[in-house]
Amino acid sequence: MHPTMLKDHMFEFYFDQMNELVFLAEVKNQHLYYKKMNKAAAKLVRYQGEAGMRLESVLPERIYHVLYPYYMKAMETKKPVTYNDINTFSDEAEEFETTLTPIFDDTDNSTHLLVMSKNIQKLKKELAQSMKQCKSLFMNHENAICMMDLSGKIVQANPACEQMFGCDTQDIINSSYMQLLEELKIDARAFPLHHILYDQSYSKEIQAWHKEKGKIYLYVTNVPIIVENEWIGIYLIAQDVTKEKAAEIKLENTVKDLANMKYALDESAIVSILDPYGTIMYVNDMFCTIFGYEQEELIGQSYELFDVSYDPRALESIGQGKVWRGQVKSITKEGVIVWSHKTIVPLTDIHHRISSYVLIQTDITAQKKLENQLKFKAFHDSLTGVPNRMMLQKQVQAAIEQKERFGLLFLDCDNFKEVNDQFGHDIGDAFLIQYAHRLTSCIRACDEVYRLGGDEFVILLRQIERREEIQQIMERIHGELQKEWSIESCIFTATSTIGAAYYPENGESFQELLKQADQALYEGKRQGKNNVNFYKKNQSAVDSIDKESIV
Repeated sequence: MHPTMLKDHMFEFYFDQMNELVFLAEVKNQHLYYKKMNKAAAKLVRYQGEAGMRLESVLPERIYHVLYPYYMKAMETKKPVTYNDINTFSDEAEEFETTLTPIFDDTDNSTHLLVMSKNIQKLKKELAQSMKQCKSLFMNHENAICMMDLSGKIVQANPACEQMFGCDTQDIINSSYMQLLEELKIDARAFPLHHILYDQSYSKEIQAWHKEKGKIYLYVTNVPIIVENEWIGIYLIAQDVTKEKAAEIKLENTVKDLANMKYALDESAIVSILDPYGTIMYVNDMFCTIFGYEQEELIGQSYELFDVSYDPRALESIGQGKVWRGQVKSITKEGVIVWSHKTIVPLTDIHHRISSYVLIQTDITAQKKLENQLKFKAFHDSLTGVPNRMMLQKQVQAAIEQKERFGLLFLDCDNFKEVNDQFGHDIGDAFLIQYAHRLTSCIRACDEVYRLGGDEFVILLRQIERREEIQQIMERIHGELQKEWSIESCIFTATSTIGAAYYPENGESFQELLKQADQALYEGKRQGKNNVNFYKKNQSAVDSIDKESIV
């Protein structure tokens, strides 16, 4: 930080509008003197007296002896020092995060310290509230949910597990995946551990054993747990489909006795019967309740009225007289989407010709909503909301498989650290969110912005035929990012450097293309930052469009 900020008008200009507590301390002969403080600090400290009081005169002796070493460390190392403590000036015991930043004179001597304290109590409360909401979703969901680490150990289980599996929840938590399978008498080959660990999403209906209920059927789905782009565990979500399975088995075994099964089906599932051409012949009361129709409105209508998701495999299977099972998306009379696990059973006449289809559905909308929430968190950045590295890799690999020509832009802010140090992490986070928005505003509808972490972003440019198209988009983005930033009364400018790689000229894999774009980025920084660069094998010959720095 430059010494000119020590002047009264400059100090007030930069810090009086901030919510953080800001103090300026002068160091003389190993003693600290408070010289200035912003309005927020003055209000909390209730001190408007003469500047120049020694630190030990302002703070209680015990607090002084605790904090003094941090101040000296910042002066001696000439680097910022951050610590947490309870603010002694507040009537409430609120936790603050304080950063001490040394200020140097023209001879590179540390003469002052800029002290910035941020109240992190509110942030912790919001985080705790968010954690409570997630915990409530986990603990109160009707489906059994287990959390498993990558070694196969079950580290958490919700109360529904005890009712669904017939096992004590604590016993489940203390067991491994293989021990749980053994306890439920599940064939490990039916749901192998390597499928769970290496398939991003894996669902299957399996047979299990309940201590009191006996044989049960579960529809199990795994969802990856990803934190900061690292796969750390698995969610196992189980739905009890025993009633549906029982109804399905009874239908297959007693086709001629369908009338005797009607009552059982109507009480346990959504049931409809179609003629061979897909016209509705019968719907039960649960069908009418779920989809919001009267029976008279449905009889004689095409079943296509409800189906949103079309699966050609279903038609192929039932056309051959085989039972088909799968998840489908339907729509109610009011336009509401309903997800269900559907079984279609073809019924034949005495000549073995298909006479009708019986459709048995179980509502899984709540489970699907939970799965979508978990999948979104797994593949999107929690701060900016844009897709993360895992989604980028997935999309790039798909484009490579389709032989599509595309470009990768790797960019970051040249002075993001200065933004964080000068304005605080809250402003830094808000800056990253606006940064992502600006990037999104500069690209086409077919392109997408991804955040790798920190201030590093990647843009996937689709349907690129010529390198000049990448050049035009890069220049547009580069110009947009140099415009003035205004965040919570903080106005500043920032520059960015962009590196570009082009498929297939610069690489044939995701890792190679990302590496080449990264090299182009850092070559631009080496040449003075605020650049736009294409990757070339000989980096000294990288094309560069130098822009005047506006930091």
